[in-house]
Amino acid sequence: MAETHRERCAELSAPWQENAQQAPEDHATLLQLRVRPFTPGASQGLVFPGKSLFSFVRRVYRCCQEGLNCRSVKGIQGRLRGDKDVEFLLTREILALTVIRAELHLQLSNPQHLDIHPVLSSMAKRDLPTRYSLWSRGNTVELRVDLLFLFQSLQEVAGGARGGPSLVNMRRVVFSSRGGRAGEKPAPGALQDTDGDVWGDGVASVLELGLVLGCSQAGSGVSCRTGGVHLSHTPFMALYYR
Repeated sequence: MAETHRERCAELSAPWQENAQQAPEDHATLLQLRVRPFTPGASQGLVFPGKSLFSFVRRVYRCCQEGLNCRSVKGIQGRLRGDKDVEFLLTREILALTVIRAELHLQLSNPQHLDIHPVLSSMAKRDLPTRYSLWSRGNTVELRVDLLFLFQSLQEVAGGARGGPSLVNMRRVVFSSRGGRAGEKPAPGALQDTDGDVWGDGVASVLELGLVLGCSQAGSGVSCRTGGVHLSHTPFMALYYR
């Protein structure tokens, strides 16, 4: 039990893997992530944290109490809009944090133990790798995807925290509803902006980010859906901050 607990604590600071492959076209599953600002008094309302988010936060603080890994963390619960659309609401207070690590957490059912490869479409389109980590436990996969670039870019235009690793200049290329070249249409699942200007100059009120899940077995591509890979809990984000 003690060894398993130490392993779970070590996962909190595990280095990212990188997937530099293009988003697979066949047999892939597309999740559409929508990020919008929270407006007090609006009908959209806040989202109550789910069991998975509560469990994660408890693990973070328990590991810290035991001196294994101490960092301040905030969770943002997503909510499902249909089967494959997940929406997140961000407050101005969230964007004011000095975020040092931002993770999208997915828990997936994987009864056939397929290999799962996540690809952020907007990153692959510009030949940038998708950074992620995953752990398999029985028929369940815990997948985390690096979204630090998203928060750094939002903070840049919303007047939030400054500094941090590179990629802060990605705002012009990532948060564009146009393609990477003049006249080019956005690729399916690419990050797009729509519906007005709320975040700040140059950033619209709704941001959409496509996450493609490709599956394989013994090196050959297979259908995630046919293999039974699906969300078992509503995704959430975890933000580590100073």
